[in-house]
Amino acid sequence: MNEVLYKVTADTVAPITTSITSALGVLMPIGIGIMATFIGIAIVKRVIYTFL
Repeated sequence: MNEVLYKVTADTVAPITTSITSALGVLMPIGIGIMATFIGIAIVKRVIYTFL
């Protein structure tokens, strides 16, 4: 009654994993750059407010 209609193997999942890893390879530096920008702005604001 419960027949397996489709088997998931490493070959069927390989295109998904390669696309995810390549997308992460592109998005990680962009995310780190945006995070560094926000942290830099916060630090500059803090330094400016201490001298005012």
